[in-house]
Amino acid sequence: MSIYSRGSGQNHFNRHRSKWGSSFLGAAMAVTLSLQPAMSGEKSGQLAISATDYPIVESANLDTNLDVPWSEPVIVQDPFEGEFIGIFDRHFFSSRVLNTSARLEVVSLWSLDTVRFLLAYRDRDCNFGSTFYHQTLSRDCLASNAALKITDVYLKLGEEVFRLESNNSRFEVDEKLATALKNSPSGNVDIRLIVENGETVDSEIGEETVKAWQFIY
Repeated sequence: MSIYSRGSGQNHFNRHRSKWGSSFLGAAMAVTLSLQPAMSGEKSGQLAISATDYPIVESANLDTNLDVPWSEPVIVQDPFEGEFIGIFDRHFFSSRVLNTSARLEVVSLWSLDTVRFLLAYRDRDCNFGSTFYHQTLSRDCLASNAALKITDVYLKLGEEVFRLESNNSRFEVDEKLATALKNSPSGNVDIRLIVENGETVDSEIGEETVKAWQFIY
């Protein structure tokens, strides 16, 4: 189900450390991200982004069936969290988790102050050796889909490794990390997710998302 549309180019955003504020100007033809002078931890600077045909995503929820623009800045208009600029990323791969081979998917949403992750897996237990890649379930296979709780995230940016601790499934982006994200070398970025039972899952953030970081950090 699609949850995004194209922007009308009539939004104006004031960017703060804690949230995005918004006021609507009928004659405006661009989105201006205006950062107030540094005060009480706030960032300073200014960035203008054309929003004539800007994608609008109607929810900040993460799941494995999202139909959103990936690896590009979007305007998120969430009924509970308000409006903010974000970037969605996802990565599929196969690995062992919970003592079984599974198809894993890592979905993330990057915003000015926080990043959130969803680590989902699909496992299939088949009597005759069928794999979970098959599109059609037979009566000999049982499929399970679940998400794992992430407690810590490690990002390797250049030669530096950043550790992010979960705060109600959100991970804070402080000023040091934001600067590192903005200046991250081109290419994929390696990440390591630590799940609640202590297992580690290594994944990556795609090159296009890495390039898009500079639009919000």
